[in-house]
Parts: sequence; C-alpha cells; structure tokens
Amino acid sequence: MPPSTRPTSFPPVTRYRISPARAFAHVTIKAETNLDSKTRRTLEQKLSAIQENERRKLYKRATTIRKNSLPDATSESLDDIVLRLLIDDEATTDAAEAETATGDVTWVGRKTCRLTDIECELNGHRVAVGDIVSYEPDTLRLKSVLPRKSLLSRPDPGNPNIEMPIVANVDIVLIVVSVKSPPLHVRIIDRYLIAIQRSGAQAALCVNKLDLVSADERELELAKLLAYADLDLPIIGCSVDTGEGIDKVRELIEGKTVAFVGHSGVGKSSLTNAVVPGLAEITGTVMKGYGRGKHTTTWSSLHDLGNGTRIIDTPGIRSLGIGNISPEELKWHFPEFEGIRCKFSDCSHTHEPDCGVKAAVGGAIKQARYDTYVRLRSG
Repeated sequence: MPPSTRPTSFPPVTRYRISPARAFAHVTIKAETNLDSKTRRTLEQKLSAIQENERRKLYKRATTIRKNSLPDATSESLDDIVLRLLIDDEATTDAAEAETATGDVTWVGRKTCRLTDIECELNGHRVAVGDIVSYEPDTLRLKSVLPRKSLLSRPDPGNPNIEMPIVANVDIVLIVVSVKSPPLHVRIIDRYLIAIQRSGAQAALCVNKLDLVSADERELELAKLLAYADLDLPIIGCSVDTGEGIDKVRELIEGKTVAFVGHSGVGKSSLTNAVVPGLAEITGTVMKGYGRGKHTTTWSSLHDLGNGTRIIDTPGIRSLGIGNISPEELKWHFPEFEGIRCKFSDCSHTHEPDCGVKAAVGGAIKQARYDTYVRLRSG
C-alpha cells in the first residue's frame, strides 16, 4: 500500500460473519489489537521478511475473510487484514509454546519417565536418562526429544537392528569392572570402548574391589589392563571398603555428567554411594554359586550433585553387543591403528601382505588389542 493511502490507525474492529463451509478462514479479532504506527511498521517489516509463498498464503486467507464478511461489515483494506492475521498467528504460536515445557529425564520406566519431580507418559518416544525432552504440562505427555550431544546405546537383544538408548548427554562414561566377584574380563571393556567412542562421550575405567585380592593377585589382575596403557583412557584403581581411589573418582567427575556402567555386581551403586554417601541405591548381595551380583539397580537414575556434577547409575549389563558395525568402520574404533601405513589402502589388517598394523603388533599395538580386533571382525 502506498504511504499516502495508509491510514494512521485502524478503524474500530468489526466481527466478520463466516459461513460454516468457510470456517477454516476465521480469525479472531479483538478491539485491543488496534495498532499504532510503530507496531504497524514492525508488522510490515515482519511481513516483508517472510518467504514469498507464506505471504501468498496470508493474502489468500485475508481475501477469503473479506469475501465471507458482510458487504458493509468493514472498511479495512486487504493489507490491514493481513497484518491482523500476523498478530493472530503470533498469538497462536506463543500460546502453543506456552503449552510446552522442557525437562531433564532422570529415570525411565516401561511406559513413563521422570523429569525431576514429575512423571510423564513416554507417548511412544524412546528416551534415555539424561535426555532433554519437551512435554505438555496439562497432559504430562512427551512431545519430542531434543538434540543430544552424546548417546550411549546398545543393540536390542531381540532385534540387533534396533538401538536401545542407555544414557544421553553425558560427558564421561565410567566403565566399572572388578578384580573379583565377578572376575575381571577385558572383553566387556573392549566392547564398551567401541560403544562409547560411537556415543560421542569420553571413556574412563575404574577397577573396583582391589581390597579383595592380595598384592600378588593385584599385580596379575592389573597386568590384564596393560593393553590400554597407550590409549587416552584414564584408569583408576579403587576400593569402596578401604576408600582407595575414591578421591580420584570424585576429581574425575567434578563438574561433569558421568554415567557408571558395567557388569552386574561390579559395585557401581556402591561406588556411587562412596563418592556421594547416602545417594546410591542399596547394594545387593552376590548370588551364591555364580559369582555375579544381583541387579541392585533395576533402572537407570540420574543424581544431580550440584555445581554441574551429575551421576547416572545404570543397571548391570551381562553382555554388550556392538551392533551392525561394518568391518571398515571397526578399524576406526581402534585408535592405535591410526597413522600406520599399509601397502593397500583398504587393508583389513588380517591377511594382506605388507600390513603395517600386523607389523606393529607386539610394539606400538598390544597383542591383546589386535586379538580383540580380529575376534570382533570375525563376529
């Protein structure tokens, strides 16, 4: 509209009579939406900034409104109605946003999850403790899962093509193992390292229950971890009963969101309770004859310690698959292979001649790590 013909203010608001067949074009207009010149200019700037197809839609709606109003119902121009539609649409958007809230998932059940002090219906969403989600405050139903900075997951035992989220938005995943009851097995560590690397979080290792072995036994047990000495992997030996290493764990997790993961019975909940007394769930006993602990933590749960420190205690996992990872992708999950040149660019590091990785085994690459690579590659 040319400036010379633009009115300085809107005329009194008139309600439009809309036929039922055209009810979709109705827009609620209230007298208090009369605009001053400054507001009008702001709306006109917004109108000029939106995409051409959206402007066309607004003018089409405005045309329908004028067409369905009484002939003498209004003297407003088409441009004026378009500006009123902008006001109405913004109000609708604000109302929709007001009806949506966000929160951190602190616990996940079968059909519901807890967001600090309220419980929400999952509504078909697959979420993990640590997720940030939006929900409807009135219905307490989840609407969406916000983008994650990290996600630790594992294949669904019933369908390896489906990933089951374990924890989300963590900075560190602390793999907890024990030297006895259950015994130390490095295979679970290897699998966790691959899963953590894929998750986008940092890995760390805690060797628990050192008080249960003699000095000689301790040396033999810790020798199993020499394969990880050259990796960027913090390793902490500790004992919940004697307090050994607990301060180092506290130092590691300070100011970060950390998930404790590992086999059943390795002492994750006890370790959480030692780091923050009285916080973790009650420690279970060891099942006689099996040397494995009960699942004392049956659901993952998040504990906010303040000052940016949060701990997620997870249930024990008896086995951890690495999913449908290709042989080519598997190579990149062994950082000690990086920078080593082979004769063939697509070398599998298993049988080809002049393989730099095989030549480095026993030196830069530990035999145990190479054996793990071959085993995982063969399935």
